[in-house]
Amino acid sequence: MQQSRAIAIFTDLDGTLLDHDTYSWEAARPALDRVKLLSIPLIAVSSKTLAELEFLNQGAHLFDGLIGENGGIISLNGETEQHGPSEEKIDSARRLIQAAVNVPLTSFRTVSPEVIAAETGLLLEDAIRAGQRHCSDPLIWQPSPQDVAIAREIAAKLSLNLVKGGRFHTLCGPSSKGQAMKRMLERLAVFKHDKTQTARPERFTTIALGDSPNDIPMLQEADIAVQIPTKHGVRTSPLLDHSNLRVAPKSGPEGWNAAVNAILDQLINTNKNSEVLHG
Repeated sequence: MQQSRAIAIFTDLDGTLLDHDTYSWEAARPALDRVKLLSIPLIAVSSKTLAELEFLNQGAHLFDGLIGENGGIISLNGETEQHGPSEEKIDSARRLIQAAVNVPLTSFRTVSPEVIAAETGLLLEDAIRAGQRHCSDPLIWQPSPQDVAIAREIAAKLSLNLVKGGRFHTLCGPSSKGQAMKRMLERLAVFKHDKTQTARPERFTTIALGDSPNDIPMLQEADIAVQIPTKHGVRTSPLLDHSNLRVAPKSGPEGWNAAVNAILDQLINTNKNSEVLHG
């Protein structure tokens, strides 16, 4: 098997690797197969729960590591770390927000799986896993900008964040996809070395792909950042200022496939005589 040349790929799921409407990744299959052939670590970075990510990975075996709940929980090689806030703290903040805003508000932690299924288009068994949250809570509401501002202020007073994803505002801790990405790189570096030897830091060339504001911390940390266009609606401006930002030519898995293949072509051709890439 060819060597990975120390590339690592971090990807958002909904609207990025997974189609916004169908949740399918089939259009990205050529690039996914190439990533697997090259033994490049592929890390899922999502607002999804660990239960959702583990189930997704059981059948497809797409991912080498999992980062769930917007960076609040990390899993690699069967070992899990939780960096997000307690369920009690999340619930307390949500109740305060609920009392302060001018619109009805529920959340994934307070409604039935049937409601989650109706809100997301998920099958019921998938909606059950989506509700198994440890350190974050997507809000179900139709807020005005003022409501969002009020909610963010309340969250901040409790050292929490309100992060806007592709579909929902999610109440979560100060941990972010970017912080979780840095921690995962540390764990990958240790994992790649003989456990009997002293682990040394290994430099990965990192590629990150995302489509939403909650992906910005992850994209900022990457050597190569890829913005996936939104499928519905038009976002003409870049999500962030990054010295190596690419915009995929299409939305969802089609854009993911094109962007990853183009980047791998460039990296592998540029560094074909090197064993390790240096970003």
